[in-house]
Amino acid sequence: MAANNNNKKKNTSSAKKKTASSKQKNTLQQKKGPAPTQPVRKQTKAPAENKKASSKNENRVSAAVIRQRAAIIFSAVTAILLAATFIKGERVWLAFHEFIFGIAGICAYVWPLMLIYIIVMLASDKSANAIKSLRGRLIGASLATGMLSGIVHVFSDAVDSGDLKDQIEYVWNLKDTVTVGSGGIIGAIFGGLPEMLFGKTAAAIVLIILLIATLMFVTGSTLLGVYIFIKERIDSAKVIRQERVEADDSDDSASFIRKKKKYVPVDIGPEAYGSPEDDGMYIEELVGNAEKKDITPRSKSPKPFVDVKPEPEISAADPALPLDEIIKKVNSSVKPKDKPAEKEKTEPKKDTKAGKTDEPVQVFHTYQKPPIECLKYANNAGAMNYEEELKNNATKLVETLNSFGVSTKIVDICRGPSVTRYELQPAAGVKISKITSLADDIALALASSGVRIEAPIPNKSAIGIEIPNKNRATVSLREIIETPVYKNAKSKLNVGLGKDITGNTICADIAKMPHLLIAGTTGSGKSVCLNAMIVSILYNSNPDEVKLLMIDPKQVEFTVYNGIPHLLVPVVSDPRKAAGALGWAVTEMLQRYKMFSENAVRDIKGYNKLAATSETLTPMPHIVIFIDELSDLMMAAPNEVEDSICRLAQMARAAGMHLVIATQRPSVNVITGIIKANIPSRIALSVSSQVDSRTIIDTAGAEKLLGYGDMLFSPVGVSKPIRVQGCFLSDEEVESVVKFIKTQGEEKKYDEKVMEEIERQAVIEKKPSASSSSDGDSGEGGDEMIPKAIEVVVEAQMASTTLLQRKLKLGYARAARIIDELEQRGIVGPFEGSKPRKVLISKQQWMEMNALGNASAPIENPIETDAYEEDDEE
Repeated sequence: MAANNNNKKKNTSSAKKKTASSKQKNTLQQKKGPAPTQPVRKQTKAPAENKKASSKNENRVSAAVIRQRAAIIFSAVTAILLAATFIKGERVWLAFHEFIFGIAGICAYVWPLMLIYIIVMLASDKSANAIKSLRGRLIGASLATGMLSGIVHVFSDAVDSGDLKDQIEYVWNLKDTVTVGSGGIIGAIFGGLPEMLFGKTAAAIVLIILLIATLMFVTGSTLLGVYIFIKERIDSAKVIRQERVEADDSDDSASFIRKKKKYVPVDIGPEAYGSPEDDGMYIEELVGNAEKKDITPRSKSPKPFVDVKPEPEISAADPALPLDEIIKKVNSSVKPKDKPAEKEKTEPKKDTKAGKTDEPVQVFHTYQKPPIECLKYANNAGAMNYEEELKNNATKLVETLNSFGVSTKIVDICRGPSVTRYELQPAAGVKISKITSLADDIALALASSGVRIEAPIPNKSAIGIEIPNKNRATVSLREIIETPVYKNAKSKLNVGLGKDITGNTICADIAKMPHLLIAGTTGSGKSVCLNAMIVSILYNSNPDEVKLLMIDPKQVEFTVYNGIPHLLVPVVSDPRKAAGALGWAVTEMLQRYKMFSENAVRDIKGYNKLAATSETLTPMPHIVIFIDELSDLMMAAPNEVEDSICRLAQMARAAGMHLVIATQRPSVNVITGIIKANIPSRIALSVSSQVDSRTIIDTAGAEKLLGYGDMLFSPVGVSKPIRVQGCFLSDEEVESVVKFIKTQGEEKKYDEKVMEEIERQAVIEKKPSASSSSDGDSGEGGDEMIPKAIEVVVEAQMASTTLLQRKLKLGYARAARIIDELEQRGIVGPFEGSKPRKVLISKQQWMEMNALGNASAPIENPIETDAYEEDDEE
């Protein structure tokens, strides 16, 4: 049957051919033939065409699917390579990480970029030959990367290590330490062979030429296209240069000149002098390896017409920041905030039109803030390499605690300018007190001068152990002023303090404090801290916005500021005048409150807002009172100074008056309870004992500070003090800033009314009063018990300390002072050993003196003792 069917098919096919060739001759066969054959041809042709179309569609679909799948695969490979390149990991992942760098060396960072380029080209290519072109590009990119590795290898030290085998072994041993001079095994192959054949110079030339050619092949560029691209850039640069030359030479280019004048203040403003802000480093691998992440965002400003060359920055040792802090700071630095700086710079010229200055001498409307070049960067070249120190300290710290039966693990390390904080998480069941009691043992194990333990760290489930750095970094005031934290502050009383233990910039608003107390021993950094605050205000405010009143009993700290327009009066050095200055401040405060009441406003902010819209009112400046040594004032006039400080601290905030007080003797008789209660913000520098630390900040810790600006800053509203490394400001920098300010305008004319009021207050303080001293001493006016003492000695006709003690119920010291005072006035005679002193006036003379009101005047003609005795005998 099968054979018969095959024969039938052959016969029909031959019959079809015959009918197609001889239609005219065999009409009968033509009629019979087409009937069975014509439908057969149609039935066989249609399915064939459908099959071809469907096969073409399937090929197209399969090509698109393959292309997408290839893109997905390359994306996954790229992600794995990126992760393995930048993250070391552990075990197998670490081996893979080292394998990548052993194969490609420093060029391992290029492979992910090459794969990303291929993925983009593959995803965007919709042609049917995408896979074929992908292969070519992949091969070309691989060759380009290999040639780049070869170039790195040729210029490295590995070339001189021996033959090709030795070179491969040399670069393979560098897999765990990534260096710039390692091209990996690929670089040894691509660079070692040409170097052996042509030499180092010729091999480098050949590899560079081949690299350029391969890159042109991969990117699809041509020589003509490269030539056109370069030519267009050169021509556009020539056109721009020619337009600038024509604009400069033209006499009718007023608009260009106006634009040039408009941009000059912006270009020489704070941003023109800007420098990279050191945002810090973060140590991820603590015991195994320390990995650094350096975030240094740079703020770009337009090219100035005036060549301004900032000083080369000598960066401080990059402090360590937690990752979330780095992200937060990077996000804040990306935001464009150049407009406030421009506004500040052009503000002086706007003031000339507004004419709103309050000073009697109109010279401050052209006030220019000092340039940033007056300040210098700190030289911290020796404080850069510290990874090994962190590893050793972290290991010793954990081992020491384990030896005492305390199981902990380090969760973070924050390196500051002067100390490093190791954050430990204790195991379950470990008491905090068990760790805090081991402070001395930890210091012994780490060979450290001292250890401060913060347990627990605020807002963290960890304990911080602060260990001094072997190489301390200095924080300069210029670094603080150039940061966005200082520049973008709206307050005119924003001052720079330094950097905290995580490397963040710490600035403080005096208006929000609203008063500040600074205490520390000699050499701890009080005067530098005060100078940094003053210079920060000079950089941030005009003389009609902030006024300064400086009290310097030591006569050496603030005298350099004499002559600047911000001062109300010259620097006050006399302790009595200092008490008068504080008395004037109280009077000024009460006068301001009276003006607030008359204009129905609550504070200085509301008053100045009202004055901006009124023609009769003038804005009030803020007044900051700096006192360098409180203890000296408390010794000279304790009650007057304490009363004035307390009244100002209680009421002066709303009036725009603020106190910044420093003392080197933080004892309770200097920093009294009333003063502490009214000054909430405090800075504790290095002190000698825990008692002094508690006197300043109500907690221990300041006795373990390192000095030289290391401080505990306790602003109002903060539960625990913040450790800050204060910024350093040299005397030369202060003199440079003050010299620049003094060269502006006319000679400074102080407010004579304020000076007269201070003199009047000082005279009032010198007068005796019943409440001027607890023991009755009223200064130059004498003791209030002197008239009664005279009556006693005149009645008894003899004078002695014991007599006054018994009759007037006085202490020995006070009675002895009264006897000395009576001797100076000529009422009693000199000391005669064990005998009582002789009285030189009679009772009648004493009654005459009382009648004339001269009881306190000295006796001009005292009674002669001998004559008086002779009359008695008669």
